[in-house]
Amino acid sequence: MLVRCLLAYLLLASTAFIAAAEVSIVPLPTKVEPGDGVNLILPSMITVESPPISGWSDHLEIFGEHLERMTAGKHQLQTSDANNPVLLISHTPNLSPEAYTLSITQKQIQIEASSIKGFAHSTATLLQLIGGSRSDTIPSMRIEDAPKLSYRNFMIDMGRNPHSPALLKEAIDLLWFYKIDSVQLHLTDDQRIAFPSTAFPKLWDGKITLPEFKELERYAVQRGVTIIPELEVPGHSELLRRNYPEVFGKTGTDLTKSPKAIEGIKTLLDEMIAVFSSSPYIHIGGDEAFGVPENLQRDLINQLHAYLKTRGKETLVWEGPAPGSGDNRVHPEVIHLNWRTINYPADQMVKNGHRVINASWDPLYLVDHYPRTNFTMTSPQHIYETMSLTKFKHVNPQIQTYANPIEVDSTDKLIGFCMPWWEGREENFVQQTFPRLIPFAEVAWNPDTKRDYQNFQQRTSQTELARIAAFYPVSIETTRMLVPDDGIFDRSTQVTLQLPNVSAAFSQSGVEIRYTTDGSEPTKDSTVYQQPFTRTDNATVRATAFIGDSSIGHGSRQNLTMVDSQANLALHKPVTSSTTSGSPFSVERITDGGTNNLGFYLGYPADPEPILLTIDLEDVQTIERVKVFAYSIAGSFEKYSIETSVNGADFEQVASRMEKPADPTSPVEHRFTARQVRYVRIRTHGNKGYVFDSFSKIVEVQVF
Repeated sequence: MLVRCLLAYLLLASTAFIAAAEVSIVPLPTKVEPGDGVNLILPSMITVESPPISGWSDHLEIFGEHLERMTAGKHQLQTSDANNPVLLISHTPNLSPEAYTLSITQKQIQIEASSIKGFAHSTATLLQLIGGSRSDTIPSMRIEDAPKLSYRNFMIDMGRNPHSPALLKEAIDLLWFYKIDSVQLHLTDDQRIAFPSTAFPKLWDGKITLPEFKELERYAVQRGVTIIPELEVPGHSELLRRNYPEVFGKTGTDLTKSPKAIEGIKTLLDEMIAVFSSSPYIHIGGDEAFGVPENLQRDLINQLHAYLKTRGKETLVWEGPAPGSGDNRVHPEVIHLNWRTINYPADQMVKNGHRVINASWDPLYLVDHYPRTNFTMTSPQHIYETMSLTKFKHVNPQIQTYANPIEVDSTDKLIGFCMPWWEGREENFVQQTFPRLIPFAEVAWNPDTKRDYQNFQQRTSQTELARIAAFYPVSIETTRMLVPDDGIFDRSTQVTLQLPNVSAAFSQSGVEIRYTTDGSEPTKDSTVYQQPFTRTDNATVRATAFIGDSSIGHGSRQNLTMVDSQANLALHKPVTSSTTSGSPFSVERITDGGTNNLGFYLGYPADPEPILLTIDLEDVQTIERVKVFAYSIAGSFEKYSIETSVNGADFEQVASRMEKPADPTSPVEHRFTARQVRYVRIRTHGNKGYVFDSFSKIVEVQVF
C-alpha cells in the first residue's frame, strides 16, 4: 500500500512539473495544474470585471493596450458589470504581495492578487500565454505562483553614460514582462550625476529632467516595478566635492567628517525620496572609498542608515568596508550587495546578521570597461546554469574566490539577486542586457527550479515572440546575415521595415514608420520609410511607428556590422566552443570574416582549463598556415596553441603562442609543414594582461 501511495505521489509530482515545463511561461511558475482539457476560446471582445483599487484600473488599461497590439487588434478588453465576464479579477488580501493565481477554464479567466505587483505578474503570464499560443485558444490550467525571493533587481549605471527615458521605459517593460521586481538607478558617480537636484543644480548632467524622472516613477509603479535610487558616497563622489567644496569638502575624508556635508547628503537623499517615493529602499553606495579611513566610512553608513530609517526607508550598500566592531560596527539592519566577497566576505555578512543580496561578478556582472574597448560578461547559458543564491565567485583568477568561491549555508538572510550593468553605453544596452536578463529572471524567481537550458530556450522562443509583438510595432528584417544574433552581415544587407502587428484601426489612422541609421532615436521629423534600403557599412537602425506626431509602443533597433572578408578555408565554416557564448560575442564570430579588434568572441572561463574552439573545414584539405586575430590592447595577448585533426578525435599541436611576445601584435601568422586537415582547433587559455585573464577574446581565425 505504501509503495502504491509513493508511486502515486511521484506520478502526481512528475505530472505537475511536466505541466509547468510544457507551458511557454518565463519564469517557470512555482505550481501549474492542468485543467479539464477543454481550451478557452478567446472572444474578440473580452469582458472584464475588476475591483476598484487604486492603480489597478491603470494597469488593466496598460495590459489591454498590449494585448490588443500583440494580437493585431483581434482581442480587446471591455469593462463590464455583466455576469460571468471573460476575465474576472479579484482582490485577495491573504496572498503575499507578489503572489497571484491564474485559473483558466472553458469559459473564464480568473485572476487573484493582493497588490499591484501580484496583479502585474498575472498579466505578464497572461500575455505570454496568449502571445505564445499563436491561436485564439488557451489551454485550461490553474497557476499558483509567487517568487521564492523578494529582491530581484537589475542595476543601470547612469553615472558613467547617459540612458534616455525611452530606453529606461523599454527596460521597465522587460522587467514587468519577466517579473523582475526592481531596477536600481546608479545615479551618481565621478563622471556624471544624472539626478537633477534643485538644491545643488551644478551637479546635474543636463540629460533627464525632474518631470521626466517623475514620469518614469509613475510608469514603473503602474507596471509593478520598483525604482531604487542610488546616491554614491563617500567613494565616487568627486563631482559633489568639485562643484560644492564648501558643502561636501575637498576629499572623501572631508565628506565623512563634516556635519555640513552630511546635511547636504541628506538633502540629496530627500530629493530622491520625493521622486522615487514607492521604493522601500535607498542605496547609498559605500564601496571603493579609496583613501578614506574605514572607521569613517562605517560612521557615515550608520549615520545615513539612521536618517533613512526616520524616512521609512531601508538602507542598501555595496560590499565596502570591513564590518568593524563595537560602536563602529556597520548596523546589522543595513542590507549588503556582495559583489566581490573580498574585504567583507558573504559568509561573514550573514554571520554578522546582515541581509545579503548576491551580486557576484560570476555570473551576474555585465561590464563595458573603460576606456570603452573591452567587455566582461558571461553567456546567457552560463548565467542560467550556474547562478546560485549561496555561491559567491569572481571572474578574476587573481582573486581567491575565483578558484575557491565562498559557499554560504542556505538562510533567509540571503534575500535575492542583483544583475548590474556597469559603464555601458546606450547603443549596446538592449543587445547585451536583454538576452542575459531573461535567464536571470527565471532563476531569481525560483533558484531551486530544475535547470534545463534547452527547455528554457524553447519557452523563451515563444515568450519573446509575444513580448516583441506586444511592445514593438515595427519589425526589422535583414538579408545576408552571417551571425544574425550579433547583427553581422556580408558586405551588404537589405533592410526591410514592417508593421506585422498593427491593427486595421491603426492602419486606417495613417500609421507610418520613421527611422534612423545612426543610432539616434527616431522622431516625427525622421525619414519616413517607403521601401527596403541597402546598407554597405556599419549602422544602428532604429525604427518607430507614428500616427501624426505621436509614437506607438517602443522603437525597434538593430546593430549591424559589415564584414568584408578575406577568402580562406575557414571562412563561414562551422565553429564550436567547449564553453558557451552569447550575443553579441557569439562563437561564430571566429569565422565570420570580420577582423576589427572589437569584433571578438567572448569565451568564459579559459582558466584553469583552456577553451577548445573547433573549426570544421567540412572536408579534408591541405593546409600549411593559420592566421589568428585576437583582441589586443595595452599589451594584452591571447595565450593559445593550434591543433589539427583529420577525424575530429585525434589532434596534433602544430603551433602555439604560450608566452607574451615582445610586441604582442595581432594578427599572428603560424606556418607549419603542409598537412591533410579537416578540423582546426584553438586551445586557448584566454586573453592575458588586460582586465581579467579568464576571458578569451579571439576575433578571427583564418586557415590557408
